[in-house]
Amino acid sequence: MNHAQRLQALGATIEAPLLVSKAPNLRYLTGFTGSSGWMLVKPGGPATFVTDGRYGELAAELVSALPGADLVVYTSGMWDVFRSLVDDLDGVDLEADDVTWQFSDDFERETGVAVTPGTGAVEALRRTKDVDEVAALQSAADAGDSAFSALMQIAEPTLSEEELGWRLIDEMRKAGGRAAGWEPIVAAGAGASIPHYRSGRNPVGDGLLLLDYGCTVEGYHSDMSRTVWLSGEPNAEMARVYRAVAESQEAGLATVAPGVACGAVDEAAREVLRGYGYEEQFLHSTGHGVGLEIHEPPWVRAGNDDALMPGDVITVEPGVYLPGLGGVRIEDMVLVTESGSTILTRSSKEPRAS
Repeated sequence: MNHAQRLQALGATIEAPLLVSKAPNLRYLTGFTGSSGWMLVKPGGPATFVTDGRYGELAAELVSALPGADLVVYTSGMWDVFRSLVDDLDGVDLEADDVTWQFSDDFERETGVAVTPGTGAVEALRRTKDVDEVAALQSAADAGDSAFSALMQIAEPTLSEEELGWRLIDEMRKAGGRAAGWEPIVAAGAGASIPHYRSGRNPVGDGLLLLDYGCTVEGYHSDMSRTVWLSGEPNAEMARVYRAVAESQEAGLATVAPGVACGAVDEAAREVLRGYGYEEQFLHSTGHGVGLEIHEPPWVRAGNDDALMPGDVITVEPGVYLPGLGGVRIEDMVLVTESGSTILTRSSKEPRAS
């Protein structure tokens, strides 16, 4: 990952000093994965990374690869460090969606420097994935596909939903992925009617099974949903639901291209479900961006005029949920390219597991 280039791009973008504190943003700019870190970036690019003694050696290696960046490691007196860093500044932007009100208040009081909310400058850079990021996302998607290919070997009818989720994680680890920060959704039978179902001790059984899971590679996430019947056939209603969702997802995928509004992708998927009479049972938006965070911009939802750009990686995941019967969701990760799109997740979408 070219962290130096990213830091340079941030310095060229911002108009006021920015204190970066959000963990995914620090990882994006430096490769840092510790739990205590800040980076003060000034317009034009001068930057200082701040961490405590636990991460000094790790941070020194990372910062040495960032031309023009300095490192400050403290063991006590954090506010003394910040006062020294900002004593020549009139104000500092803080990442508003990360810092607490208490930290913002303390920073202003302790340093005497006015703070203002940041404007998502790092997130704007993170949105467009470079070649290295796409490779990591593809590897994570491949690991998810590998786990799905093993489903019939690991999904025993008496196994609990929770235990099957653990087995999926193990399969992804075998394929080079690492466990994500969220638990797999494994919903059997009527439980599949709850979009963010919490997997528990219910047995998997041998019928309807909705899976939504992923892993990380170099911090980049995969995210995929499939709905299958482990044996037997769906009843007439659920078979119709499956057809509707499959067609809806195909319509959404076919709409993904550079310059297309996110809301247009959502509407393409929604229109199909509307035709089947299931729009009211579609309980969430059509998708979201994926990267260092499992949910990040752009947001593929109704009314969003934000245009897709080459380098965006999004999900397309319509679903229909019928309380007491079950639900169907089909989800893929999609890379927006210069000429259209490429689907990163490649698992079968047939309703019968194989």
